[in-house]
Amino acid sequence: MGIIGLEKPHSLTQSLWTSEQIRVGERQAAACGMAMFELMTRAGLAVFELARAHWPDARHWWVFTGGGNNGGDGYVVARLARAAGIRVQLVQMGDAERLSGDAATARDHYRADGGAIESLNALQGTPDLIIDGLLGTGLDGEVREHALRHINLINQTPAPVLAVDVPSGLCADTGRILGAAVEAELTLSFIGLKPGLLTGRGPDVTGRLLLASLGIQPRLQQTPVASLMHWEQVRRQLPRRRRGAHKGEAGRLLVAGGNTGMNGAVRLAGEAALRCATGLVRLLSHSEHVHLLNLTRPELMTAAFSDVNDWGWADALVLGPGLGRDAWAQRLFEAAIEAGVAGDQPMVIDADGLWWLARDRNRLPLTGLWVLTPHPGEAAMLLGCKTADIEADRLAAVRAIQQQYGGVAVLKGAGSLIADEHHVRLCHYGNPGMASGGMGDVLSGIIGAFMAQGLTPFNAASVAVCLHGLAGDKAATNGGMLGLLASDLFSPLRSLINQDDQHDN
Repeated sequence: MGIIGLEKPHSLTQSLWTSEQIRVGERQAAACGMAMFELMTRAGLAVFELARAHWPDARHWWVFTGGGNNGGDGYVVARLARAAGIRVQLVQMGDAERLSGDAATARDHYRADGGAIESLNALQGTPDLIIDGLLGTGLDGEVREHALRHINLINQTPAPVLAVDVPSGLCADTGRILGAAVEAELTLSFIGLKPGLLTGRGPDVTGRLLLASLGIQPRLQQTPVASLMHWEQVRRQLPRRRRGAHKGEAGRLLVAGGNTGMNGAVRLAGEAALRCATGLVRLLSHSEHVHLLNLTRPELMTAAFSDVNDWGWADALVLGPGLGRDAWAQRLFEAAIEAGVAGDQPMVIDADGLWWLARDRNRLPLTGLWVLTPHPGEAAMLLGCKTADIEADRLAAVRAIQQQYGGVAVLKGAGSLIADEHHVRLCHYGNPGMASGGMGDVLSGIIGAFMAQGLTPFNAASVAVCLHGLAGDKAATNGGMLGLLASDLFSPLRSLINQDDQHDN
């Protein structure tokens, strides 16, 4: 029953499961002879030990319990805390006498040891720690008024919060906040990680995420809904150069876009590709500023559209950064798509390239070597829905984009998702400082770089999203999140792709 952090990869932290899959695993464990109360006891013990390890000086705990097994876990925690000499005030949401099954057993054990059950109004002073065991993973509708009062009090109290399995009010499967959610400093998930903890609004309220297997993770026999990426493993897919390689072998990338007033987008994408070891990068943009694009980065080649028609020069194409939505942009988009599809050329379509694609959904065949990289607003445009619909279920959205447009879909945002026709991968790297102009252009350039160097679209997108997020984290560590610029990622990009096993150790 180990507690495992996400900082290091582990077999338990490489798969994501829905709450129903976890419940099936619990039932399978019970069928094999493990009593469910034993599982509850293990969960409560894991929470108690984690709380003691992280807040050893906390001598006054508030423990909030609900009506299900999550509440039963809370009773186990409260009983252990009292036995350790900690002052515990336990609040049962709803009628404690209506608990049943294992939760009722945990309640009775707590009472038998002298524990008291209090009302919300009876809470006194300011606690040193709050344990959130209110709602758990079974919540599928909006938080009701009674639960909302408990959640609001928790969030308004100046004490750290440890969430049991999932912060109350967060949908464990989608990352949607169901009206309101507890804002935890630390969340201990049980048996397997749930996708909602790591994507959508989940990262806003989950805090640091840890996992306790409870000894039954092998009972999860179903196929996980997604896999969680770790850089230490993903970077093994980075392209390798032979000692005698020349620049032509390292890939040729064409970046097309850069309409009037938006030349910075192709410039960022191009330099990102160079920093990710692409041998040759050419920027295809508007004639008005083409001569300015490589003044401070002479390693970039430039060309004006429509003076160049040699699309076959490139091993991969990035289409969309700074493209715009005028007649010039339409001509460039149509020429690039026609050449890319005809030549079976790997391509990344981003930004206004997605806008043009949404206007002509039949432009691409369903099978091909492309990666679409929408943020939630662009994803809504592609699917003909609202941005809120995308954020309500990001897993469903990224699958829908892939199914409707083929290729590989990357749904950007907190907990970026990458989907092909068979799998979904989730990236937990990145930070709020990356919500700034040009970050998406840098990502497009990185994906294009790896496709130009021979990676499949799915692997190129996976490595690129992981690398992009981690580079943003390193840049934020060095200078802070606020004011982080897209070009600040260039130095950590180069450093990360040059790491080796000895460096990691």
